[in-house]
Amino acid sequence: MPRLDAERVALWRAFQTAGEVVSRSIEAEMFDEFHLALPQFDLLAALAQNNDQMRVKELCEILSAVPSSLSRRIDSLVERGYVTREEAPTVEDNRAVIVRLTRMGRLVWRDSNILYRRAIQREFASGLTETEVSTMVRALTKVSPFKK
Repeated sequence: MPRLDAERVALWRAFQTAGEVVSRSIEAEMFDEFHLALPQFDLLAALAQNNDQMRVKELCEILSAVPSSLSRRIDSLVERGYVTREEAPTVEDNRAVIVRLTRMGRLVWRDSNILYRRAIQREFASGLTETEVSTMVRALTKVSPFKK
């Protein structure tokens, strides 16, 4: 294992800073247009990519969220009519809750996803070559559960 040197520490800091800068830029645009914080958009996107519904436990896992903060995020989206909470029809765990994307939530996700993808292209992807993308995917796969 390579030892932790100044270059690796600097790389980590640059990685964090780049992620924060790009995230803040995308979130500002998302909020101006749709009044959505990026974590709210992420929740809508997770539901849209999973047949419009997921258990809260699954959302916590996929979003790397703690239950209390996820609950507040869900509450805010319920209030806006973008998602609903429903008891899961299950025998094994009668406490399970399903979060379901509403029709309005799907429409908001669809429109905000266009903005999100354009912002990622402009703020992040357009500056990378195919070789750089491949290198980043390989590197991130080594240090996280990142999947291409």
